[in-house]
Amino acid sequence: MTPHISNDVLIMLDAPAALGGGGMGSTLFMVVMIVGIFYFLLFRPQQKQAKEHQGLLASLKKDDRVVTAAGIYGKIWAVKDDTVILELARDVRVEMDKSSIRRKLTDSDATPIKQK
Repeated sequence: MTPHISNDVLIMLDAPAALGGGGMGSTLFMVVMIVGIFYFLLFRPQQKQAKEHQGLLASLKKDDRVVTAAGIYGKIWAVKDDTVILELARDVRVEMDKSSIRRKLTDSDATPIKQK
């Protein structure tokens, strides 16, 4: 016995071509649209944020008050090439990677380190 496919199944399989869909041009257009959406919704904002963070890291200087990725507040005591030394309290200093600095505090944000 040979398998028999009804005419209805053959018509349904040929339906996209009959409707004008499924052409190479429309498929390519959809792929380009999806790539464009991903670029503008995901990649471009990420690149902008990375560029802003690099600018922040380049602008760090002594006595800036900052917050690290771990949520540690401190004052920059010294800046090196790839690291910064943060003063967390009087005579308490920690050397950290520059990239762990998340934001710089403004005067209204900063709470002073209590000195004895």
